[in-house]
Amino acid sequence: MTPHTKRLIIATLITPWVVVPVTALYSLWYLATWLGKSLPDPSVTLLWPHPFKPWESIFLFSLYGVPTAYAALLLIGLPCYFFVKNINYLSYTAAIFTAVLACIPAAAFYGRTSHFWPIFGFLLFFGVPMAIIFAWILNKPNKTAHTNPLPAE
Repeated sequence: MTPHTKRLIIATLITPWVVVPVTALYSLWYLATWLGKSLPDPSVTLLWPHPFKPWESIFLFSLYGVPTAYAALLLIGLPCYFFVKNINYLSYTAAIFTAVLACIPAAAFYGRTSHFWPIFGFLLFFGVPMAIIFAWILNKPNKTAHTNPLPAE
């Protein structure tokens, strides 16, 4: 197995888990936007995710997000990767374009027709970091290769 194939397998297994730290950052941002504000009356408005319980949104968004990320990577990301590799255009730009392309069916599934654009924008915050990490893992130099071979004795 070539080092590139190993990196491709590692990137495919690890990259969808980027959803968890991105969700944690989103939850902290959501919490920060509610600091100093009073919560609406629960009998009038259902507020979910609760801004002062970020673990709820981290758990639920990760519960739905990681399998969705795996599906998007396997159904759209990897075929686009192989296509871009065949035309010799592997780059971060191609990875980000693939992330945008992969967010379209997920937004159509979760948002249906009435909420497509807000959910598409929300999913981009998960898809773009995932694509950047995927490309970074594939571009990472092979540290096990010896660039300076040992001198012959």
